[in-house]
Amino acid sequence: MADPNFTSAQKPHVYDLLYRLNSSFARATRNLFELEKLSIFAPEMMRVIYNATKEVQANANFHLLETLQGIEQKDWARFGLEARNKES
Repeated sequence: MADPNFTSAQKPHVYDLLYRLNSSFARATRNLFELEKLSIFAPEMMRVIYNATKEVQANANFHLLETLQGIEQKDWARFGLEARNKES
């Protein structure tokens, strides 16, 4: 659940942090791929580590974006209502 003091003005910072988080996961998986190419680590273990990394990324995104979806829905309703009231 989002902090009740969270404001729409903070959203760009949150989305930037999520972008950086996902970029870090992408960098980690690229590095795992490069390590696997060296053929010094067991391929099955590299797959396990790669899959675990992707699972953590998906899990984090699922839960973090679920919270953001609620925030976006509230903003959509609020700003849509304000716009409709101004048109009346």
